[in-house]
Amino acid sequence: MATGKSTVGRVVAERLSAQFVDLDALIERAVGTSVTTLFSERGEAGFRALEAEQLDELLRTEGNYPLVVSLGGGSLVDRTRRIEKLFRAVIVTLTAAPEEIVRRAFAQEGSGAVRPLLAGGDPEERVRFLLEQRAAGYAESHGQVATDGRSIEEIAGDVLSIIERDPVPVAAGLASYSVDIGSDLAERRLSRILGNPSGTLLVTDENVGVLHGDAVRRVQRKLGVPAAEVTLSPGEEHKNLAGLERIFETAFAQGLDRQATFIGLGGGVVTDMTGFAAATWVRGVRWVGLPTTLLSMVDASVGGKTAVDFKTAKNSVGAFWQPSGVICDVARLETEGDRAFVGALSEVVKTALIGDPELFGLLEERADAIVTRDRALVTEIVERSVRVKARVVSLDERESGLRATLNLGHTIGHALESSGGYTSLTHGEAVSLGLVAALRLGEKLGETPPALTARTLRLLERLGLPFRLERSALADATRLLGHDKKRAGGSIRFVFAQGIGDVRTRQVGLEDLVQWTPDLAG
Repeated sequence: MATGKSTVGRVVAERLSAQFVDLDALIERAVGTSVTTLFSERGEAGFRALEAEQLDELLRTEGNYPLVVSLGGGSLVDRTRRIEKLFRAVIVTLTAAPEEIVRRAFAQEGSGAVRPLLAGGDPEERVRFLLEQRAAGYAESHGQVATDGRSIEEIAGDVLSIIERDPVPVAAGLASYSVDIGSDLAERRLSRILGNPSGTLLVTDENVGVLHGDAVRRVQRKLGVPAAEVTLSPGEEHKNLAGLERIFETAFAQGLDRQATFIGLGGGVVTDMTGFAAATWVRGVRWVGLPTTLLSMVDASVGGKTAVDFKTAKNSVGAFWQPSGVICDVARLETEGDRAFVGALSEVVKTALIGDPELFGLLEERADAIVTRDRALVTEIVERSVRVKARVVSLDERESGLRATLNLGHTIGHALESSGGYTSLTHGEAVSLGLVAALRLGEKLGETPPALTARTLRLLERLGLPFRLERSALADATRLLGHDKKRAGGSIRFVFAQGIGDVRTRQVGLEDLVQWTPDLAG
């Protein structure tokens, strides 16, 4: 309340040639009484129900688009509703200090009127309580804009900037962040995400550092704070504790404290290791992900899963640690090798199977243009993939349920990758074969329609991905299934596709899985 939503909203709407709606005013007109009276008669719960109903009706009326809506401060307190709206619109939170909110609230209402939520007791104390209570919800937005001591034009400009960027939000409470997707945007966005750290540590690898490191180094120099760099050996076989130790040694030598920020510039190996190092250095520092491969953009960069491999157990030592921001600059994909790029398309196919039938159709219709890296198409498949994963992660950050579906194709895929010493198959190629195995196992157990398996195999072939499973390779992989992170006692939570956009998990006995896996060859 009292952060200028209605005033700023009108300016934003005017600049966008959009319709402006003040939700409180809309409710008052619809019911014929004031918000204060509604609170008194129905209580806050009753008012919120009416508020939700009016907002849903407003968004259903397509003729009203484009819309700029000023919401009540408590409109999106319910998390289920907030996440649903977060992926239907751009949500911006305006902020102000508690004392400023109180000053504005009473200046607006006059001495004879009190806002319902400020009635009774010390208003500033009440505002502090509400802000603390709602902090995680307010953070789950596309961006926050401070309004203290700033002009309406300045505030509106910041809001319009967020709308223009249209980033993909990842809702994770106070650790929420956004993913920017586009071309040639890394340098200008990185400066804003970094803010004012006490120091920075760039983590990259021998290949990427030469190609794309200068832009990051320029930003580091402009900050004028201690800056360090670690260059790792490329490849999954180097994603281990030894590589992690090199990051720690550099952070230690530089004296980086909890106000420092790590920057991960590279593929999934680099971003995974940077995130895990950030999660554990002095018990947690901020980090920013700058993925440079298709695989890391559509998968590893989003969701805060950070880890290293331990012996043959892939990603077995790690932590959930969300970045402060992610920048997917698709222009950098032009330097990626063909094998890695094509392999990463398996993760896009997986994502489409999980939650985007339109993406699956796009892959089928434009396979040739995607493989040749049409910039517009690549940007679209990255954005669609990130949106699916971001929504799943927002609903289930710690993989307690829904997020497990993102592991479609990964159980046997990881085993195939590990059994080859992380060198015979790329991660993407292993996932492609893991998808084939999961679909065939789903057929065997009555979970997956044969037509879906056939359709997916045709798509994998068109994209240039491996789709033929060798019995000998599957036999070698079975001995590693017991090391899978998803194992619980004698069973593994396995993901099955029942249709495009329709997946489910089911416990499968480890002994059965070991016995059945070699028979999935073909």
